Amino acid sequence: SEEVGTIHLSSDVFGMDPIRPDLLHRVVIWQRNKKRGRRTAKTKTISEVSGSGRKVRKQKGGGTARAGHRRPAHWRGGAKAHGPKGSIQDYTTKRNKKVRKLGLRHALSQKLKEGNLILLNDLVLDTHKTKNLAAILDRYDIGGKYGASAFVLDDADDDNGASLEDGEVVDVTPEYSIGGVNVNFKVACRNLYNVKVCNQIGGNLYDILKHEKLVMTLSAMKSLEERLSP
Repeated sequence: SEEVGTIHLSSDVFGMDPIRPDLLHRVVIWQRNKKRGRRTAKTKTISEVSGSGRKVRKQKGGGTARAGHRRPAHWRGGAKAHGPKGSIQDYTTKRNKKVRKLGLRHALSQKLKEGNLILLNDLVLDTHKTKNLAAILDRYDIGGKYGASAFVLDDADDDNGASLEDGEVVDVTPEYSIGGVNVNFKVACRNLYNVKVCNQIGGNLYDILKHEKLVMTLSAMKSLEERLSP
């Protein structure tokens, strides 16, 4: 690799030391619990399922297993053992916002310490072909059969690269972006199962730790520093 320049990173965001695994763990648990959320699925217990409570056969002498009613969980048409209980199952947990932001700063600092933080000027591509993007990422040992996984963050301006007439897009250039991510790059990433791309506002601790490499544009880096600075 060739050095093309230097940049100063905020020590408040990328310079946390030492890294606190307990803090990372607490934020990951909060994030996964939030995704799991409040369950709406519900199954019937023995007291709710339809069926007789009468003893179906004699206790002894028949050579078969004892049975007290027609609704046991291991019988066809019976109840569900230990199934979801509906709205009473709420897996969400509380985590203070300042703790979540602190955990994200520790995760960014960890990637920098590992040497797995890659900064790019932008994510502008001339084509949406996955083959071309895969060749570019291969320079950083990302993607492919044996390459590393990567979490990519962008913060592009949605107004760039589009020609409008009467409020409708009639022509676009390679700089065109939607949702803060370059369109060609986002489309090209769809066939790369181990590469995830999103706007910097969607940057989260779980995805940063899950992927080996963290790739971000300069605009995404500046936005993260502004958002996470204490």
